[in-house]
This record gives sequence, structure tokens and C-alpha cells, in this order.
Amino acid sequence: DYLEDKVDWAKSMNKHGMFDSFEFVKLEAGPEEESEEDENVGFIEFSVTLRAKANDELYLEDHDGAITPGSETKMTERSKFIRNNSTGVWSYASGDVRSGVGGLEDLSLN
Repeated sequence: DYLEDKVDWAKSMNKHGMFDSFEFVKLEAGPEEESEEDENVGFIEFSVTLRAKANDELYLEDHDGAITPGSETKMTERSKFIRNNSTGVWSYASGDVRSGVGGLEDLSLN
């Protein structure tokens, strides 16, 4: 959930050490898409690639899609933005987060 205070927001997302187990590799943003039903609604798909750090606590059982040190995984979010009619300012509204980890490909993670 978004918080105005960006430091508190990052801390709330990292409460279980989410950011400690991975190194950031790259972030890609897809093209802007305008909603066909409403010109004040738009979408952008973001893709982040993360590399698992060498950390004994991160090891998962060895199976297809397992996260092992050095392996990379990709997560995507199709983000929805809404434009304020009065100001023209776009604001983040919601997103659908998905992972490339084996077994999670078809699940929304949020």
C-alpha cells in the first residue's frame, strides 16, 4: 500500500527483508496505453530483473524455477494511473504484480 512518506513506504515493503535477498539488475518501462473507455485512465507495464544474492537463508528446494544464488528472476507490474481532470496530473492507482518464478507465473502477487 502506498504511503506519502516514501521512506516509511520502502520500510513497510521491506519489513521481511524483501530487498536484502536480491540485487537490482534493471528496470524497463513499456509504452503508455490509454484506456479505450476513459481518456483519464492509462496503463504502463514495468519489468524489473533481480539477481538472488548468495545467502543460505534464500535457498529453496531444487526444482524448476527455484531461486538459487546468482539466478535472475523477472517481476512485472501492469500499473494503472488516473489523471485528475482539474490539474492534468497523473497519479498511481493500482497495479497487478506477477513473477517469472516457476509455479507463480499465472498468479497475481498482490
